[in-house]
Amino acid sequence: MAGMMGLKKKKNIIILTLCMVICFILYQLYFFLTITSETGNTNRVVPVLNLVHERKADSFTHLRSEEDKFINTNGIIHGVLYSQMAKYRPDHLNEFKCLKSDQKIPFEQVNDDYCDCEDGTDEPSTNACVNGTFYCETQYRKKPVTFNVIPSGQVNDGICDCCDGSDEWRTDLFKKLLSQSSSKFYRYFVTKCPNIC
Repeated sequence: MAGMMGLKKKKNIIILTLCMVICFILYQLYFFLTITSETGNTNRVVPVLNLVHERKADSFTHLRSEEDKFINTNGIIHGVLYSQMAKYRPDHLNEFKCLKSDQKIPFEQVNDDYCDCEDGTDEPSTNACVNGTFYCETQYRKKPVTFNVIPSGQVNDGICDCCDGSDEWRTDLFKKLLSQSSSKFYRYFVTKCPNIC
């Protein structure tokens, strides 16, 4: 009798272990299919940089094309809220829908340094729209959610406004920028905005 009880326990443990292994494999398969499927990709943006390869003295240099000047080193458009990146893609008619209205414009007019949308959302990387908003690259996702935001008019104006300096993305190497020390509250000239986030 005791042998039968021990055999039932082993059988139950084996069945339970097999169920757990099968559930784990199914979960991994579901996770893999979700990542690789195109239909589940609506919230993720995988930007592609059009790098131009230039050969100099037996080495290759990667240069950004003119179309990619508004994309940062992480592949994100300057000044866009990360959760809204998917909206900065052309539709099937090659048009951009303004984020806060139903207005549509040709996608070529996004970041063309002219404010076409009434809400200013077509110029996330420039200072063309007076009512626009520029989201700094450092965007905290903890709760409560906080964003480093500045008005678009302060983008590339020679003053480091974002704590990470991402608002001055279009600077020349020899141009002096005005930065602010957060601890001492005085401004000083720098060649590159410091990251004090």
